[in-house]
Amino acid sequence: YRPFTKKYLYYGDKLVDYRRHYYKNMYEDKNMIATLGVGAKRDFSALAMNVIPDSGMMDGRTQVYLNYNYEDSGILDQGKISNITRKVIKNFNISEEDVHYYVYGVLNSAPYINKYKNELKKDFPHIPLLKDKEKYIEIGRRLYNLHLNYENQPSWSGVELVISNSNPSYRVTKMKHPKKGVLDTIIYNENITITNIPEKAYEYVVNGRPAIEWIIDQYRIKTDKKSGITDDPNEFSDNPKYILNLLLSVITVSMKTLKLIEELPEFELID
Repeated sequence: YRPFTKKYLYYGDKLVDYRRHYYKNMYEDKNMIATLGVGAKRDFSALAMNVIPDSGMMDGRTQVYLNYNYEDSGILDQGKISNITRKVIKNFNISEEDVHYYVYGVLNSAPYINKYKNELKKDFPHIPLLKDKEKYIEIGRRLYNLHLNYENQPSWSGVELVISNSNPSYRVTKMKHPKKGVLDTIIYNENITITNIPEKAYEYVVNGRPAIEWIIDQYRIKTDKKSGITDDPNEFSDNPKYILNLLLSVITVSMKTLKLIEELPEFELID
């Protein structure tokens, strides 16, 4: 629904206004890369995922690049077709699988985003052929797998939980920082506070906002004024610690992502 934020979806014509046919036909490989759409006001970012994205997940309407296209004649499924052409494989001289990782490495490269900042607001990403492409593939693969498995990361070393109750509640109403600018601490609820968060973690930004702040913003109880319907994120999972573990995981994801991006080689185009 938003970066690192899942909601349940009833994938029916009467509820989904613009239902893409290829989502209902996804087979064993559901991986995709989502980016900001053309005309976005926020700076470019990309995120790997394996679930259906909301059209508003990224600014400018979410642009999705699936590993495979799923043909449907309306009578029977025609199967899946790779979105990586033989021409691309030949020109880049890498395997079809490695193309996905190479692209993801490039799309997360700070020099790439800065160099083509204006173009990325007006057009779809164009992927250059770079020197040291094997390193881009390696880092891209690690970033890809990290972002697909963002819910299952261990707590970052040094981050501490301060629990003030022998039988604490893990429900959230609205997480917050103690005061503006104090980023190393998040008050999770009246029983739990998370401290010693590296401020550097907030440098990992997706769709114009630090990944950590997406969790704080989205995982709170909200009531729609017109309908009176309450959105309670505590009901998403049967695991009462899901939201707490998610927040701790995303702190780790942020730190690991920044480290991997720093390991990307120098941005050098091949003429």
